[in-house]
Amino acid sequence: MQYEKVCVEIEAKFLKEGGVRPAAILWENGAKYPVERVKFIERAPARVSAILPVRFTCIIGGKEKFLWFEPELMRWFVEVKRE
Repeated sequence: MQYEKVCVEIEAKFLKEGGVRPAAILWENGAKYPVERVKFIERAPARVSAILPVRFTCIIGGKEKFLWFEPELMRWFVEVKRE
């Protein structure tokens, strides 16, 4: 199974203690997906080409999903399955 990197726009919360948390993903077609909860934040390799990404394990629509951030490029992306 192959994956495609899809860059996305997000709404974010900037915490007074420092750090950022995604609040919603804004998809290309205008759909908005609220992030219900962020479970984990960790450096982890992506299945697609990325520069030292940070993986946010999020609950979106009641399901666990990964949202990735490339700090060096200030870019957010998701991995989409392509069969």
